[in-house]
Amino acid sequence: MRVLLFTSQDIGFEVTKGLYQQRGLSLFVVTDRSRRDDLYGYRSAIDFCQDQAIPCIEAIVIDDETYDQIASFGPDIIVSAYYPHMIAQRVISLARRQAINLHPGILPFYRGKFPTPWYILNGEKQFGLAIHKLDKGVDTGDVFVQELYDMPEGITGHELYRLTMAHGAELISRHLLDIAAGRIEPRRQQGVGSYYGTFDRRFQIDWGQSWRVIERRIRVHAKPYLPAYSQLLNRFVFINRARAVDVAGYTSQLTGRIVDVRPSGEFIVTCADGCLLIEEYEVAPSLASHDTGHYLRINNRFV
Repeated sequence: MRVLLFTSQDIGFEVTKGLYQQRGLSLFVVTDRSRRDDLYGYRSAIDFCQDQAIPCIEAIVIDDETYDQIASFGPDIIVSAYYPHMIAQRVISLARRQAINLHPGILPFYRGKFPTPWYILNGEKQFGLAIHKLDKGVDTGDVFVQELYDMPEGITGHELYRLTMAHGAELISRHLLDIAAGRIEPRRQQGVGSYYGTFDRRFQIDWGQSWRVIERRIRVHAKPYLPAYSQLLNRFVFINRARAVDVAGYTSQLTGRIVDVRPSGEFIVTCADGCLLIEEYEVAPSLASHDTGHYLRINNRFV
């Protein structure tokens, strides 16, 4: 069976490896390696393909030349796994059996490009993955497989994203042959659902919000992303980890106030309905150096 795989990031390495190890499969991989792969330590499908002599091309746009290569391969099934670009209908139509996509969200309730951080922001106890048909819509195709996983306590946005890639590669490897053989019937998505197509990569903390909202935001934006930040005592503080604590005599009118600084350098800030202990942070004099999406690595204590 000929499998045409569109993929990227660390899952590209894992899913390529998983399918390569299955008998009776012939692979052709289309991928896109970007600067963030090096930034986040992602492995690339390109490296695995080169080691195993698997046909592999880098492509952001499927031009006529690339399309001809894909068409000559003659795919039985097309698999999209975290490929960051839309796949044209003329490419999808090349699949003799199925064209499927791995989506890091339960459908139809977590459609869109950025479902992963919203699982944390919405306070979900579980997160999900779905394998669905590729069609003209965005995450609208009939669903073959959906699975739920327990949300690890205190997990950050980047940790959750990597976890979805690990589970996703396993999900594809486990179900691909059954989907291709028609042993799993796709089901139409039920309900109106929701769509998470945007996400602010920077977040300035509003201490007038609930501590739960702020704590989840801090986790979602934690390193290696740009951490959530706040201006406290005329300094910009980038906060990487925080947790709720009880403070005697706390009054909700005094939000954004530092009520205690510990010898370790940790400090406590008041929120709308409680307090957060800021456990890990960095201090910078201004935001001027953050236009490129990086922040100053200054190991100052907050005093």
